[in-house]
Amino acid sequence: MAPPPKTDARHSVEGRQPAEEGRTAGGEQKAEGSPRRMGRPRKAPQRSDLAPREQILQVAGRLFAERGVAEVSMLEVAQAAGLRQSSLYYWFRRKELIVAEILQQVNRLPLSYARSLEAAGETADVQLWRFVRFDVQTVCGFPLEITEIHRFSERDPTAFATYWAERRALTEAVAAMVGRGIGEGRFREVDAYLCALTVLAQDESVQNWCRPEGGGRVHPLAASDPAAVGYGPEQIAELVADQTVGGLLVRPSRLAALRRKAGGPDPG
Repeated sequence: MAPPPKTDARHSVEGRQPAEEGRTAGGEQKAEGSPRRMGRPRKAPQRSDLAPREQILQVAGRLFAERGVAEVSMLEVAQAAGLRQSSLYYWFRRKELIVAEILQQVNRLPLSYARSLEAAGETADVQLWRFVRFDVQTVCGFPLEITEIHRFSERDPTAFATYWAERRALTEAVAAMVGRGIGEGRFREVDAYLCALTVLAQDESVQNWCRPEGGGRVHPLAASDPAAVGYGPEQIAELVADQTVGGLLVRPSRLAALRRKAGGPDPG
């Protein structure tokens, strides 16, 4: 009698794909050239053209914005993404890793913009005005509450290590901008790094009343003061830029002319 055909151990469970290299469960990219991992099957038909990982980030961001990070479970994220919970853990082992991934844009967009401003070669006062305007508009459009995320990050410092490293790089870029302004004789003498810390903190404070339209929760300040929600991101951003740069100028009377110049087309 002929022996039964051999079975490849990697396929001994029906429907299970062989393990492939690609991204780790936390989203880290492995060695270049490794084949892309296919992922686990979905619980329900996918309603988006996004790949599973991007779909997870999209639906998680929406849920976090609507209810707050602490109130959303991994099971709820999986269900909203049309995945089994085990499949969600295949991509992200912990909720902190999802939050950290979503949060990257808060630093990366303004950091990239700050570098483009430096490359454009404008004077430091123009650069700082444009940067603050851009940063405030970015914050106004971010769906998650940044201060809540900062508190949440204390639960898993390792997951947020990249975020905080990029945050330091952003602070250093703003401090360098302020330092150039002092060197050019346009800004008064201040501690450039301390100034950068306060500039970024002030930019983020606009989330107290300015949130993306349809972004979910309304801050208590805005809920108690209907007039606060009547201002648009551009109007808020330009006022904050005026206050920031105007407070640093050696000659504050130059602010109106500087604003007209800086308010032109962005270099980025």
